[in-house]
Amino acid sequence: MIISWLTGGLGNQMFQYAAGLALAEHRRTVLKLDPSWFRDDPAHAAHNRYSLSCFNITEQFATQEEIERVRGVNLTTTERWSLAVARSLRFYRYANRYAAPANWHQPPTFRFYPEFFAQPDNTYLNGMFQSEQFFAPVEKLLRAHFSFRYPASPEVAALAAQIRSGPSAAIHFRRGDYVRDQQFNRELGVIGRDYYSRAVQLLRERSPEATLYLFSDDIEAVAAEFRPSGPHHYVRAGAAWHAWDELRLMSLCDHQAIANSSFSWWAAWLNLSPTKLVLAPDPWFAHSEHDATDLVPATWTKLSLRSPAP
Repeated sequence: MIISWLTGGLGNQMFQYAAGLALAEHRRTVLKLDPSWFRDDPAHAAHNRYSLSCFNITEQFATQEEIERVRGVNLTTTERWSLAVARSLRFYRYANRYAAPANWHQPPTFRFYPEFFAQPDNTYLNGMFQSEQFFAPVEKLLRAHFSFRYPASPEVAALAAQIRSGPSAAIHFRRGDYVRDQQFNRELGVIGRDYYSRAVQLLRERSPEATLYLFSDDIEAVAAEFRPSGPHHYVRAGAAWHAWDELRLMSLCDHQAIANSSFSWWAAWLNLSPTKLVLAPDPWFAHSEHDATDLVPATWTKLSLRSPAP
């Protein structure tokens, strides 16, 4: 059994599930999920819920007993003494629950490391795993797991048909908590207008007739500050929309210009077009110790956020 600890929004949960699935398949065992991180925290309003149920995943949740057995627990002196007593009384089920070898695995680095696949069965994964190399061996299976479980609503289906009707490109702006949350603003940063202007230029060069579909968690602010040339459409989510509706729509576009957001990262990855152009910001983090060298796949195009030297 492999257990993946889930945290963050939909995009982060997808990375954690993907890595867990890859390791479980490598070890020929099952993947179970630990959603215990999710809580009612106003500071993380956008990330307060388990979100993977929108996909056709293998949805098995680890019990508390399984989590404690695989992850391990810190025992007091009295608890360790009680295990010895339990063994002497042949209460093996109780003793084995807390005395079995534990493997709580935290990544030694943010980027991919081959030693990940050396982790044994009965491993508890606690990390972000934001590189496609963690799940490259199970790409075909993962795409099946990340197919959408629920049909689109009539409104979303109509926009999906419009996107499919002609050349298209999705442009994602991450605002919301990147603006409000001081930590996110400092470490990730809000991508400025210059990146998007250059992205539009490259998208127009690749597909001059494409309609640009602009997505954001604050679309009104984007509409006020950014008006691209040529045909474009600001995607305004309806009251009954879900987060995965925008993910679905972005993934249907022929090309993508993504933000420094795992949400639009996955929209680009789910796009199956062999001729797609995916533009991504570089660096991914404004100020962070994380090594994001391989966060952006090699087949995508990085656009530098730093001004060229005079």
